[in-house]
Amino acid sequence: MKTVLIALLVASFLVGCCPANRKGLLSAGYSEHYVDGYLDGYSAGSRVAGHPFYQFTRDLGRYERDHQYTKGWDDGFTIARGEYIAVR
Repeated sequence: MKTVLIALLVASFLVGCCPANRKGLLSAGYSEHYVDGYLDGYSAGSRVAGHPFYQFTRDLGRYERDHQYTKGWDDGFTIARGEYIAVR
């Protein structure tokens, strides 16, 4: 029983950690390029801040040539780092 409770707490924490998802961002009017960058940047920012369940992700080619991807990546990275550091 205790193991089940811990698993549920971890799952709820992980679901609550990601403030945005692809579908939500797209329905809010963001471009696909921005959303791709935002989600990659959010993952990278979480990893840099020390979150063990995220990985550093950045498509360097797109980052260098796609302004929307770059803007999304930078925004996601900044937001994730600030959020994770604030709750540690």
